[in-house]
Amino acid sequence: MAYCLPSDLYLYGLPRGALASPGRLVEAVSTTDGTFELDAHGFADDTVVQFRTAGGGTLPTPIVAGTSYYVVAVDDWHFSVAASAGGSAIALTDEGTTFAVFAPLPITDAIAKASRMIDDMLPAHVVPLADPVADIIRMTAAELAASELLAMTGGASTSLTAVYDIARKRIERWARGVPVRGTNAPTSAQKAITSASSRPIPPWRRYGGIA
Repeated sequence: MAYCLPSDLYLYGLPRGALASPGRLVEAVSTTDGTFELDAHGFADDTVVQFRTAGGGTLPTPIVAGTSYYVVAVDDWHFSVAASAGGSAIALTDEGTTFAVFAPLPITDAIAKASRMIDDMLPAHVVPLADPVADIIRMTAAELAASELLAMTGGASTSLTAVYDIARKRIERWARGVPVRGTNAPTSAQKAITSASSRPIPPWRRYGGIA
C-alpha cells in the first residue's frame, strides 16, 4: 500500500522543479545499426527513456519527443530503443541534430519503497496501515520518497541513511500514543501500538521536515 501520493511530495516541502529529470546530449547516431552513442550511458535493458530536442535541434525519425522507449543495451557507449519492453530495436532513418536522452524519475517506485520502510518501522501486526493514514505517516512517506529521488538527481543535502534514521525516530515516537485502527488491528483493539508506559504519551505534534 502506498502511504502518499506524488502530489504529497510537493505538499510537504519539496520545491517545484526540484525533481527535473536530468538529460544528456546524445553524441552521435548510427542509422546503419539504429544505435545512439553516449559515453558510459549506464542504461540497462528495458530502462525507460525519453528524448527531447535541445537548442533548436531535431530528433531522429521516427523518435517522438516525450514518448517512452525501452533501452536495448549494446555496450557501455551504444544503445538502441524499442517501443516495448523486450521488443526489437527501432530502425532510425535519419540522425537528427542536438537532442538529449533522459530517464524519467521512478516516483511511483520511490513512494512504494518509502511505504515499505515505514512498515518496517512499525510492529508487524499493524501493517499495512488502513486508509486513511495519519498525516504524519503521509508526510514521512513523502519525505522519504523525495529524499531518494533528490539523491538520484544530485540534489540531496542529507544522506539517505540520516533521513531514514530521523523518520524512524519520528514514527516510533508518534506510534507510542496512537491507537491502532483498521482491519489489521487485534480484535480487542482500539489498542496502542506500544504500551510500555502506564502514563499516556501524547502524540507527536511537531511536523518538521526531515531534510
